[in-house]
Amino acid sequence: MTPDERAALDSYAEQYGMDSADVDAALSRLSDPTPAMARAAITAYALRRDLVAGRESRAIIPAARAVIAAWRAPAESAAEHMRRLAEALANLERALQGSYEVEIPEE
Repeated sequence: MTPDERAALDSYAEQYGMDSADVDAALSRLSDPTPAMARAAITAYALRRDLVAGRESRAIIPAARAVIAAWRAPAESAAEHMRRLAEALANLERALQGSYEVEIPEE
């Protein structure tokens, strides 16, 4: 691949919010790709990245809602309120770190 072809691919990848390192990762399994193959690999890489981000957000959104519910929920005491809130925040933190085994309490 010529430097001009690579520059064109980097430019193409920018529409997906990718940088040169992402392009390297997208092309890593191809040997001497044509420009069309390289663009397809870049597009596929961007789609996989977005699918993974979508799965992660499905874990994060319920955890964030649980934090809000814990904040708003009436409690017998301030200590109970803080315990529920701390538990919900811990679940949110696990979701943000990518742990999919987050337990969301029923509202």
